[in-house]
Amino acid sequence: MINTRIASQKSSPEPQTRVPKRQRGHERVAILLEAAARVFLEKGYDAATMTEIAAAANSSIGSLYQFFPTKLLLAEALHIDRLQRLNGGLAELAEKTRGKSAAEIGDAIFTRFGRFIEEHPEFPVLAARRDVPKERKAKSRAELRGGITALLKNAEPSVERDVDLLGALVLELLRIIVAAANDPDGSGDPRLVGELRRMLRKRLEEVTPCT
Repeated sequence: MINTRIASQKSSPEPQTRVPKRQRGHERVAILLEAAARVFLEKGYDAATMTEIAAAANSSIGSLYQFFPTKLLLAEALHIDRLQRLNGGLAELAEKTRGKSAAEIGDAIFTRFGRFIEEHPEFPVLAARRDVPKERKAKSRAELRGGITALLKNAEPSVERDVDLLGALVLELLRIIVAAANDPDGSGDPRLVGELRRMLRKRLEEVTPCT
């Protein structure tokens, strides 16, 4: 007689990033993230290994895996940290650009984004990953677009009628810059950012009502 009772099998839980509870743990995580940033920039995401990252952090591989069981989780933590910094930087423009024209706000966004890429050159590598979780990617894009749109809503004269479209346009131009910065053959033309900036300024001037 065949035993029809089949033991239930629970799938193994997905590995999770460990959140440190003490200050020392937070400091250790910060060191590991910065080491990952350096290795990802130097080696590329696919080629980088956890062993190299642990060595760059002067850490044991066990300590690295304790906080980040997989390279994906490590890259995601670093990517989210950088996105938070980018969103914070854009939020800081709110008071500085209040009452400015849409074109001036666009210039300010480009300037701040350029500074961000200089400070975090590993960001284009992170953005180009093929294993970025789709839901998180969509959420991050929505947050970034929302921050850009909020800045443009403060423009004077108002561009409220077109502000959602303009926010999407600015985001797409920033994505082009990120993609060009991660050009694998290094053939990206350094004049590209200037051209995109001029295109954006012209478009923002076109939609700005005459006073």
